[in-house]
Amino acid sequence: MARAGDLRQLFELTGFRRLFASRLTSQAADGVFQATLVSYVLFSPERATSAAALATSLAIVVLPFSVIGPFAGIVLDRVSRQRVLVVCALVRAVLLGLLVVLIAAGHTGADFYAAALAVVSVNRFVLAALSAGLPVVVAEEGLVTANALSTTAGTLATLIGAGIGSGLRGLIGGDDAGVALVAAFASMIYLVVAGTATRAGRGEFGPLAAPPGQGVLSEVRQVVAELADGAGHLWRRTPARYALATLTGSRASYGLTSVMAILLYRNYFTGADGGLGGLALLVTAGGVGTVAAAFVTPRVTRRVGKQMWIVLVLLAAGVVEIVLCLPFTSPLLIAASVPIGFAAQASKICVDTVVQEQIDDAYRGRVFALYDLLFNVAYVAAAALAAVTLPATGRSTVMVVAAGIGYVVCALLYLSTRTSGSSGPSDPDGPRFGPLPTTTAPPASVTTAPAISLEASGRAKEL
Repeated sequence: MARAGDLRQLFELTGFRRLFASRLTSQAADGVFQATLVSYVLFSPERATSAAALATSLAIVVLPFSVIGPFAGIVLDRVSRQRVLVVCALVRAVLLGLLVVLIAAGHTGADFYAAALAVVSVNRFVLAALSAGLPVVVAEEGLVTANALSTTAGTLATLIGAGIGSGLRGLIGGDDAGVALVAAFASMIYLVVAGTATRAGRGEFGPLAAPPGQGVLSEVRQVVAELADGAGHLWRRTPARYALATLTGSRASYGLTSVMAILLYRNYFTGADGGLGGLALLVTAGGVGTVAAAFVTPRVTRRVGKQMWIVLVLLAAGVVEIVLCLPFTSPLLIAASVPIGFAAQASKICVDTVVQEQIDDAYRGRVFALYDLLFNVAYVAAAALAAVTLPATGRSTVMVVAAGIGYVVCALLYLSTRTSGSSGPSDPDGPRFGPLPTTTAPPASVTTAPAISLEASGRAKEL
C-alpha cells in the first residue's frame, strides 16, 4: 500500500487514527446492511429478479437522495463533522430496527423501500464527512497514502461485513426471519459506530471555519447560493473538474457490468457457479483488485503522476472487460473482476486526492456531496439503460462491448487534457499532471497535522 515508514507516520496522527476507526466500523456495518438488502430483495427464493426490477430497486434506494445529496455538503461545511458521524450512526441504528420489523413481515413495498432509502441517504452524509475530514487531519503530501489506506480499508471492511452478513444468513436460514436477524445485527453494529466516533473531539474533523447561523428561510436561500458557489469553485479547479468527469464516466461503465453480473448470477448461471455464493466470489475477486490498487497506486503515482495512472488503469479495464467478459463464463467473470476492481479503486484514490488537493476546506463538504451526486447518478443511469436493453438472464454482448468502450473513451478523453487543458481563474498553473510532489506546502486555509512523506465508495460498493 505504501512504505512502512509512511504508514507509521500516518498512524502517529491522532486525528487520522480516530477518523480511520470511524470509517472501518461504519463501513463494516454498511456491509452487513448491504448483505441484508441483497439477500432479501435479489436472492430470495420467493422473489424473481428482472433487469427492470433490479434497476427500479437501485433507483429507489440511490437516486432520490442523490438528487438532494449536494445539500448535505452545506451541513458538512457548517457543523461538526464528528457530530455528523455520531448522529448518523444512531439514526441508522433506529432505521435498521424498523427494517427488521418490515423484513420479518415480508414487506417489499413502498414502506420497505422508504426505510432502505433513509438508511442509504444517511450514509451519504457519513461518506462525504469522512472524505471532507481527511485533509483536516493529514497534510497534503500524505493524502495519496491516506486515501489509499482509508478508502481501501473501508472497502475491505464493507466486504468483510457483507461476508459476515451472508454467512449469518446461511447459518440462520435464507427465509425472511433469518434475514431480519441479520438486519438486527447490523443495527447493533451501528451503535458501536456511534461509540467509536465519540472518541474524537467535536472539531477534530472540521470544518475549520463555519458561517454564522441565520433564520430558516435565509438558510434555505443560502443553501442554494452556496451550492451554486461550490459548483463554481469546483468548475474553476480545472484538474479536479477533469478528474471528476472522468471518474463519473467510468462509473457508468461499472454500473452496466454490475447490473449484468447480478442478473447473470441470479438467472443465468446454474449450480455452484450461480446464486448468491457465485456473486460473493465475484465481489471477493473485486476486493482483491481493490487491495492491490492500494499497494501499487501510491508508488506508481510518484513516477508517472496521478493523471497518467488514471488513464492507464481505465484503458486496461476496457480491454479486460471485452476480452474476459464476452465468453459469459463465471470463472472468467471472476478473473475479470480483479483488474476491473483494481482500476476502479486506483482511479478513485487518484481522483479523491486531486479533488482534496484542489478544493479549499470551506468548500470540501459541498464539493464531495456533488462528487457523490455525480457518482450515484451515473450508476443509476447505467442501471436504467441496462433495464431496457438486458434480457432477464443478463447475457448481452452489446452491453459488455459498450462498457468496455466506455472505459477506453473516458481514458482517452482524460489523456487529451494533458496537452489541451486550459487554466481556469483559480488555477493559474493549469492542470497538474506530474507525479505527486513530495515537498508541497498545504493550502494556507487548511490547518494540517504534522506532515508525513508520502483508495476504494469510497464509498462502499453500491447495491
